[in-house]
Amino acid sequence: MKFDERQEQQATVIKPLEKRLDSNVSEELKTHMNAIVQNGHLKVVLDLSDVEFVDSSALGAIIATMAALQPHGRLMVCGVKNNVLALFRLTRIDRVIPVMENIDEAIRAMSCD
Repeated sequence: MKFDERQEQQATVIKPLEKRLDSNVSEELKTHMNAIVQNGHLKVVLDLSDVEFVDSSALGAIIATMAALQPHGRLMVCGVKNNVLALFRLTRIDRVIPVMENIDEAIRAMSCD
């Protein structure tokens, strides 16, 4: 699994370069995200703008990242397509992980912390 990873102001922006986040890549996603947290990055933006499908195993990896960042870090997602957003709403993940329109909006929201 490939990622685009960069620092933008105080946040680490991670962009999976996959169209599908499913059981075939969820362990890699979890491992990569955990490594970022373990390296001290406490403000993480997950850019899902290339992702068209997320299954429950990938959703678990995202939730595990949020949990690993607690209590001092923060995770936000952005660029979420409608079908993925529907899953976030159905599972109510959007109530615990902020969903922003784009990277700039997520970084602005993090800077208010």
